[in-house]
Amino acid sequence: MTALAYNGRSLTFRGKPDFRLGRGTRRGILGPLERARLKTVLAQAEQVGIKGTIPEILCDLRLVGLLSRQFKVPVPSVDACRRYYRDHIERFREADRYLGRQIVLRSAKNDAAAYAEAWARAERLIAILFYDPNMFGDLAATYDSIGDRTGTSRVGPVVRDALPPELDIALFGLRPGQIYPAPIASEEGVHVMLLDRILPGEVLPFAAVHGQISATLRRELRIAAARRHLVRLAERYRLAAAE
Repeated sequence: MTALAYNGRSLTFRGKPDFRLGRGTRRGILGPLERARLKTVLAQAEQVGIKGTIPEILCDLRLVGLLSRQFKVPVPSVDACRRYYRDHIERFREADRYLGRQIVLRSAKNDAAAYAEAWARAERLIAILFYDPNMFGDLAATYDSIGDRTGTSRVGPVVRDALPPELDIALFGLRPGQIYPAPIASEEGVHVMLLDRILPGEVLPFAAVHGQISATLRRELRIAAARRHLVRLAERYRLAAAE
């Protein structure tokens, strides 16, 4: 139970919320149904720490999300969902995937001499590849310590944030055909990295996202209903308080 001031009198709230829209009362008077609705909203606001005067509480955007979950709205039609799908088609496109190659020179960071040698070798490999990128396969077959010795040493296809951060930053900063201009240190060793190509993300079919779209539209309907409810209550309260 909670108590709030209204026109000099104490308002208390008991019972379950009722958000069904009924007929309005005479202009300038807060009727019993609207009085009960107002007490319900103020009590719920108090429970989540929303404070202030009644007009301030009714204008608090946090109330919209709180109340929206309590409105029943119809399930959007398939046509409405298809229109949303067409109008927001890019939202349903998968992320681009990057496909590249790497040469990894294994070296423990706690072995300073071996690590410095691996780093210097990586710098020499990068210099060679800047001169002739077609040498990558041969160099990978010779020097790569984690590949299959066939010169492939593939990375991906991967989406952003799928790799360790240091490799992710390097790979996703390249354009197709580019070699990262410096060695990259990771837990595996020292990397030389090349981006071969970017595979564009495909748009998911409507059937795969129909449920997601329906939920989005229902959420938008609930939010709109909650906003109308609060605006109506605020206006009724303003008129009643002015008398």
